[in-house]
Amino acid sequence: MNIMELIEKYVNNYEIGKPIYSNYICEYVLRYFDTKVNIINEYINRYEEKHDDFIRFRKGIYYRAVKTPFGYSSIDYNGLINDLYLYGIDSVYGYISGPSLANKLGLTTQIPKEEYIVTNNNRIVSDIDNIRLIKPSVVVTKDNYKVLQVLDLLLNKYDVFYDCENPNKVIYDYIVKNNISFEDLLYYSKFYNKNVLFRLQEVCFCYETSLR
Repeated sequence: MNIMELIEKYVNNYEIGKPIYSNYICEYVLRYFDTKVNIINEYINRYEEKHDDFIRFRKGIYYRAVKTPFGYSSIDYNGLINDLYLYGIDSVYGYISGPSLANKLGLTTQIPKEEYIVTNNNRIVSDIDNIRLIKPSVVVTKDNYKVLQVLDLLLNKYDVFYDCENPNKVIYDYIVKNNISFEDLLYYSKFYNKNVLFRLQEVCFCYETSLR
């Protein structure tokens, strides 16, 4: 099997619309050929030229498409956003926050115009609309991202109106559901302003009340 055939085999394993990354193609080919990355990228470019249904979204990002009456189908934007800004196979480097998270949890009925994402990879990618990338207060990991989500909800720096009956109970239930310790919340609160501690006390009071 030559390099072009390996590329075709790799690409055909992807579902229509799913993002395909050239660096992963290169890693795959390098398992079988001792060659250089720039040579593999040349093969990828040639493969793109010969296959109309293999579309370059931007540098290093491709996807398989199908032809429709309106042209070729689009890339899976949710999958792309997950890959670029939220998580990998064994890692988490971002999370949904702000008005997006508040709406998802039922804290507010307001539907945000943008998806708010806190991410270590806060670089802008063209052609991805309606997302707002936010630099985290501390590096996001799979061990702390839910803790940071709670602290973001407490800080509420975007002044979202929590119009549910009991916001503190909603936040407290999220803490319990995800086994988040108050020790971790206290530890990571040092990366936020002091208002977070006051709000955390209110949630703790909700917890104490629920035990009575």
